Amino acid sequence: PPAVEPKSEQEPVRDKLPGRVENGKPLPESGREDTVDIGSSDVKYAAYLAGVKRKILRLWTYPVAAYKKNEEGVVVVRISVDANGALARAMLMTSSGFVTLDASTLDVIRAAAPFQPLPGHYELSRLHIIASFSYRMKD
Repeated sequence: PPAVEPKSEQEPVRDKLPGRVENGKPLPESGREDTVDIGSSDVKYAAYLAGVKRKILRLWTYPVAAYKKNEEGVVVVRISVDANGALARAMLMTSSGFVTLDASTLDVIRAAAPFQPLPGHYELSRLHIIASFSYRMKD
């Protein structure tokens, strides 16, 4: 029987696979991601995180409806920023227990976007930032 020889020019399998996609948008080929707390003192991220925090805090207020109902709590979110600074996703990680506080926090993050592009030396396609928003009534 004749010997079967592999074709000399095969297409790489990777070319046939669909690219990684999230929310209908293709992820950059590098695909490197990192997760950091917004309060991190890591020198690598400190300046960038301060800029993100500043943009969010400019818009962040206690929702009037929640304030009138004496609603308090802590909302923890994951903010996913693409290399170009676009908000890929804002996701609730821990609820305050009140829809108004949770929704308002996510709305503020969306309104603050886009953020500055990730610095090139990060070599990341996406940075996930964990942030806590504390809503407390003043005595």
